[in-house]
Amino acid sequence: MLEAMGAIGLLVLILAGSIAEDTACSVSSSPLCYKNNTQPQEDFFCEWKDQDTSQNVNYTIFINSASSSYNSRFEVRGSLYRDLPVESLITTRPLEIWVQRQEGTKICTSPKFSVTLINSVKYSAVQIKNMTRSAGTLTLRWLRADNKGADHEIRWKKINASWQNETFVTEDSIKNEVTLDSYTLRLDHYSVYQVQVKRRAKQSILWSDWSHIVDIPLEVQQPIVNWTEKKLEGKRAIILSWNVPPAETALGGVIYKLTLALPCERKTKTTKNTFYKMLITYSEARVSIVAINNVGNSPSQQIIIPPVEHLKYCHTNVVSQGRRAYTNRTHCLEWYKLIDGETRPVNVHTSSSDTIEDIKKHMKEFVRYYYFLDTGRNQRRRTTFMCPIYSAEGAPIARPQNITILNETHNSVVLRWRSIPVQDQQGFMQHYVIWISKEGHREAAYHEVPANQTSFLLRNLDAGSSYTVHIAGQTKIGAGPNSTANFFTIHYGLSRRNTIILTVCAVLLLISVAFSVVIKRLRSKLLPVIPSPVISVTPSYHLNNQDMSVASEEVHNVILLYQKHSHRPNHEQSTLLRDCDLRVCEEEEDEETEAHFTDLHSADQSSSFPNIICKGKTLRLTVPQLAAEKNQREVNEEVSVLLYRDGLSLENKGLENEVTSLQVS
Repeated sequence: MLEAMGAIGLLVLILAGSIAEDTACSVSSSPLCYKNNTQPQEDFFCEWKDQDTSQNVNYTIFINSASSSYNSRFEVRGSLYRDLPVESLITTRPLEIWVQRQEGTKICTSPKFSVTLINSVKYSAVQIKNMTRSAGTLTLRWLRADNKGADHEIRWKKINASWQNETFVTEDSIKNEVTLDSYTLRLDHYSVYQVQVKRRAKQSILWSDWSHIVDIPLEVQQPIVNWTEKKLEGKRAIILSWNVPPAETALGGVIYKLTLALPCERKTKTTKNTFYKMLITYSEARVSIVAINNVGNSPSQQIIIPPVEHLKYCHTNVVSQGRRAYTNRTHCLEWYKLIDGETRPVNVHTSSSDTIEDIKKHMKEFVRYYYFLDTGRNQRRRTTFMCPIYSAEGAPIARPQNITILNETHNSVVLRWRSIPVQDQQGFMQHYVIWISKEGHREAAYHEVPANQTSFLLRNLDAGSSYTVHIAGQTKIGAGPNSTANFFTIHYGLSRRNTIILTVCAVLLLISVAFSVVIKRLRSKLLPVIPSPVISVTPSYHLNNQDMSVASEEVHNVILLYQKHSHRPNHEQSTLLRDCDLRVCEEEEDEETEAHFTDLHSADQSSSFPNIICKGKTLRLTVPQLAAEKNQREVNEEVSVLLYRDGLSLENKGLENEVTSLQVS
């Protein structure tokens, strides 16, 4: 009995050890078997993971079909993967697959994996080939697998934020013409992102691995380019520089693509620097710069480096010297017709085989062209000759314009004119010619002025004389049409400036006098003088007894009565109205019934004061007024009423009772 129990215990220990070994197997996951595309003839690939990295380990892949008698095994030595030939597999039925690990006497097995191999397709990870970011959108592009559509999952996030996921499906193309899949995301325009994509075949159960995390920078902007120039012998050293992009744009790196358009050649350069050095000839050079980052290209920045300043003349025999420059050298000849005789056009001619004599055959006569002759290669290329050129010259067809006479004195003047336009010169101008003649004389003085000058001082002229001057341009063929101007020299001792000043002063004086006369006349017409009456005060012997304080003006009603006498008074008496009886009565303010009158003193009496009964007033009248008044009374004994108001005016009014009264109100 004891022996039987011991045997049972030993068996339990053996089984427990075996179970422990299986439980502690380092191959903790089932194998994954798949193929990389949907092609039927494609072989399968199995892989698994082992936590134990021992070297002398053997693996066996077991494949078993539960619905058939199919069983297969594949041996693997020291490796964690194995290719399985499609010919040795059943792909249309469900299979169970597991891996057995054996190290010495230790054997363990992985969990089983059930799969139908035809649906076990695992695409390779997406490789994003192209990204374009513009106006808040991001478009990603990558190569298709099998040239077919697939299921996709994309995730993106801002830096240090959480992922956002989205799935989408791309469709098969009819003729398999589409080789790229793409997807467009809506992103914040001013934020940096990270993105990943994975995919799977439409009938598969396996997703591909996530693509590498791709940084999404901001859109790259057009670079702001500056350039400096240093002139050397036959060439120029150019340094291009541009702004450093911000960190959000430079995420993932920025490169710059430069396209150099030079005479007879075109180059493309790339750099990661923010500057570029190059050597160019004296001809025009054009540079195009594009900044490129992970999400696209910036707009192209065009830089035009103009040619050196055009020469006005060519001082050497360039045809003969240029012929020697072609010998055993690589050359480039650039030429063009000058716009307005001075400006380079946009399109020019270049040739690496023609000579100056050849290009002259295609030029128009009397038209100015310009050319550059560059020799050498690469860094040694330089401009050997540059000159304006004519195929044939002629005389100018236009005359100098706008002749002006300046700084006149009694014996000199300055002539100034506008030069003849280059397109009208028809050749190289040698000089301007000037003829000057005095009025009444046949002889003419002759002068030559350099072609680059447009003014000339004429000396030794006669004071107070009239002159005629002619100016024309001249080439080696001859002189063109001339312009004519006349002028006078001023008299000796009086400059033209002084003459002008005196004339202006005289004119201003006359204008001021005439203006003052007109103003006075207008004033007399529009604002006539209003005469004021003259009232003389009668001397009084009692002034000392009167109140001399300033009195305010009062208004009184006064009636003067005149009665005719037979005798005539003299002028002295008439001023005091002694030729008649004058009765003056002032109405009392408190009496409303009848007025009281009292007789004044007669003309023979010496006293000039009225009766004390009335408040008398002495009135002094002028002699002409009294004479006219007495003459009128003698004719018709007519009586008039004089109205006197505020000492300003008198008004006469006729009465029937032959009594003259004056009323003051």
